[in-house]
Amino acid sequence: MKIISRFCGILLCILILFSLSFPVLADDAPSFSVDAKAALLLDLNSGRVLYSQNADERLYPASLTKIMTCMLALENSFLDETVTVSSEALEGLGEDSSSAGLLAGEELSMRELLYCVMISSANEACNVVAEAVSGSVSSFVDLMNQRAAELGCTGTHFVNPHGLHDENHYTTARDLSIITQAALKNEVFVTICTAAEHTVPATNLSGPRELYTTNYLISNHTTGIYYYPKAKGIKTGFTTPAGRCLVTMASGNGLNLLSIVMGAATVQQADGSWLMKSFPEAKALLEYGFSHYREYTLVSPLNPLGKLPVRLSSNSESVVYAPASTVSAILPTDYDELLLRTVINLESPEGIDAPVRKDQVLGTVEVYYDHELIGRSDLLAISEVERSAAEQVIHQTNTFFHSSLWKWILFILIFLLIIIAVIYLLRIYRVREARRRRADKYKRDQVRQKLREELDDQ
Repeated sequence: MKIISRFCGILLCILILFSLSFPVLADDAPSFSVDAKAALLLDLNSGRVLYSQNADERLYPASLTKIMTCMLALENSFLDETVTVSSEALEGLGEDSSSAGLLAGEELSMRELLYCVMISSANEACNVVAEAVSGSVSSFVDLMNQRAAELGCTGTHFVNPHGLHDENHYTTARDLSIITQAALKNEVFVTICTAAEHTVPATNLSGPRELYTTNYLISNHTTGIYYYPKAKGIKTGFTTPAGRCLVTMASGNGLNLLSIVMGAATVQQADGSWLMKSFPEAKALLEYGFSHYREYTLVSPLNPLGKLPVRLSSNSESVVYAPASTVSAILPTDYDELLLRTVINLESPEGIDAPVRKDQVLGTVEVYYDHELIGRSDLLAISEVERSAAEQVIHQTNTFFHSSLWKWILFILIFLLIIIAVIYLLRIYRVREARRRRADKYKRDQVRQKLREELDDQ
């Protein structure tokens, strides 16, 4: 028996050590990750974050900086104003700096400069824009940081308008999503940042320029291996310290998604070619969103949510209410219905008095998913309810007799009746008292008369 016990103990230890040599999959282990330093996926319709990876880590944005530069130019200049390129704007950028080949003394419109900024990622064009908007690059950088703070960015600090490397020039994926959403509200920004190519008209110092986007998701002009038909814009970025960066958006399956990838690698493949991983990682992130999320209609004006009692009605004892607008939300395709909760808040839950107007606001409906408020709408009456004249009279009578005013009137009436009764009783008392005094006086007079007669007889 001792031998068997020892054998079982040894076997158990072997099994435990053997099991430790294999990885354990946790129930909450992520099923998806992005091969980059940071990533964020956001639903543009609701602003809801669908995927986040190191979204608040401060990283170098490289040319993603130009999203802010372009937005500020659109907010603080005129597109058709003519801008002259200064020699100072062309200095200090380095030989390998991305450029549109602008020349000192060249004259372009602000519109064409912004195409140079966003399509060909021209660094010198950013300096020209900065000088045109703020008078100097340093003043424009101050404006960039001021605007970032106004938008609520907490992990961002700009040093230049183009994104060339500086230790103190950084942002986060979350802050970039805030800046990009603000920029996308401008239709001209959307037009510029989604263009795959553009021709800059001839200027005083140059012939026409053909610009081609650096975002290979939206163009196969240079290489078709990254092309992604669903993608639209927005901006690429690269420096050695920053790695491959990309902000892009895509639409499909009823979703409008914004993808941000920062710090992706450039990998040499077996055939000697280089793979810029920001593009496939952004595509994978967008496809993750399209395959794992859907827009669901949670409440609709077409589907009433209940009915409310109506008093004093001539034609109905209740009115049906429905949402004023559709409440939709982006939810996982396998979302738990038990976590979905609809809360109805009626202004008068016990009922209301007729008349009721069609589309009269009766309350609100709120939709929660896992304790998160994901939508709200007013509740409207879907029909009219008329008031009954007879019921109105009865109601007014009952209301009057149950009101404080009626109680005061009744109190005053009783008080007056008491006073009248007291006055009446006093008058009766006084009359009786007068009669009694007259009778006593008459008796006394009779007695006196009789005494006089007796005295006269003597």
